[in-house]
Amino acid sequence: MRFRRVACSLLLYAGLFTTFAKAQAADCVSERVDYDKRGHQIAALSLAEDADSKRVCGFLSIRVRARNDPRLNVNVFATYPEFEDPQQLAEQRYNGWIGGVVATMDFDRPITLSANEKVEDVLVVASLYRSKRLISAAYDRWLCCGTPGMSAGGSINIDVASGMVVSPQDLFRLSAIANQCWQQFATLPGPLGGQGILFRQDYPMDRPFSDEDFEDDPAQPPGGGPAMPSIEKTVRLFRATLKRSSNWIFTERGAAVGFGMLLGFAGAAFDCALENAVLTTMAQPGVAVPP
Repeated sequence: MRFRRVACSLLLYAGLFTTFAKAQAADCVSERVDYDKRGHQIAALSLAEDADSKRVCGFLSIRVRARNDPRLNVNVFATYPEFEDPQQLAEQRYNGWIGGVVATMDFDRPITLSANEKVEDVLVVASLYRSKRLISAAYDRWLCCGTPGMSAGGSINIDVASGMVVSPQDLFRLSAIANQCWQQFATLPGPLGGQGILFRQDYPMDRPFSDEDFEDDPAQPPGGGPAMPSIEKTVRLFRATLKRSSNWIFTERGAAVGFGMLLGFAGAAFDCALENAVLTTMAQPGVAVPP
């Protein structure tokens, strides 16, 4: 699933900076694969155990919900952390967000299936990061079985002080992030000479991204519509993706931005992984890394 793959791709940043980060920011949950009594693959979450992480993360509990259904072809399951008795607006907003997602699942409503049909809806919040400034969470969700099954993900980044969604441009220079991500994608390996070659063909860029590329979209931008120049198509993609907070996730190790299936559903998802060592050079004035 998209967010799980991204989180796993982020690298550790060693040294004194990591020691400092552990005291100020923490990954609050970890995940392992598990199975229920009927053999369905689910997941098990654990809360961070060390004292520093507990102090940063606050009072959390792991919630588990599962549909009580004797049929082996039905698996509806969710596990996620939730703040106990949330006092801060940011904690309340997180609880409301994940509660709204879980509310869309069929734990109690009737499900009618033929003998050869099955239903799977499995949701896991596999990433919850907290610092003095930010709560960042992401979930994976697997839905089956239409044709084909579908994996989905969602994330939220909340300012601890205000309880509002964080704007990425308040944290980082998006032009610098865009240059880093474009280079990552342009050098990807893969079949037919590499996904990077196909990406460069569809999303060319013959100059570095600039700050002006990330200004607010005009009401009727030049070059819009079917005749849009290809470089403008690239700028529009990166501007829209990087400015949308829900495309970002943060962990102790860094950040990641999901760009989606840029080469169609036959290709892989494009996820830009950004280590803290790189993010430090791209932070807005006064923004600590990790944020």
